[in-house]
Amino acid sequence: MTSATRVAALHRAGTRYYHLTGKAKFKLNPKYAPTDNTISIVDRSGRPGIYLTTNVERWINAHGYLQPFVVEFDVDPSVLDEPDTTGRWGGELFVPAHAYDKLKIKRVVPVDVIARETYGSYGWVEDNVGRTFDTDEAIPPYSGGGSAEMYPFRGWTYRGPDARQMPGSDVSRLKRMTTKARRIKSIG
Repeated sequence: MTSATRVAALHRAGTRYYHLTGKAKFKLNPKYAPTDNTISIVDRSGRPGIYLTTNVERWINAHGYLQPFVVEFDVDPSVLDEPDTTGRWGGELFVPAHAYDKLKIKRVVPVDVIARETYGSYGWVEDNVGRTFDTDEAIPPYSGGGSAEMYPFRGWTYRGPDARQMPGSDVSRLKRMTTKARRIKSIG
C-alpha cells in the first residue's frame, strides 16, 4: 500500500487532521511555502501549501516540533484527488495551496488540549513546565494513586475559547509556557 493510499484510507475512515502553529489567529496563507523537514523522494520545499498530520504526538515526540497551538481541520476527502496532494508514511499529508478550498479550520486550540482529549493526561507543555495550560495552577506531584491520578482527563472535552478569540494575555502566556517547555525538553 502506498503512502498516499494509506493516507486516503485513514481519511475516509474519519481521521482528523492537524497542523501545529505558533499563531493563535491562524489563517491559511496561499503564498506560504513550508520547508520539507523530512527525508523524502520528492522534496516539496518551495511549493505553497500546508503539511497536516493525523498524529500530533508524533510531530512533538518523534520530531521535536512543539508549538503552542494546534489547528484542527475538516478535510474534504476529494483533496486526495487534487494534483500535488501527497501522503507520507507517517500519515502526514501535504495539501497544495490550490486545494485550500477543500480544507476548513474547525478550531485552533492550545496544544495540550489534544493531549488531554486524546490520552486523558496532562499535555506536553504542561508536563514539562509543571503548570496547567488553562488555569496556570501547579500540577500536583504523582503520588502513586493509579490510573485516575495519571489520567485525570479521560473523557474530557475542551470547552474553552478557540485560540483565535483568546485575549492577548492568554496567548502570550501559552507562548511563554511553550518556549519554557522547549528549553526544559532540550536540557532533559
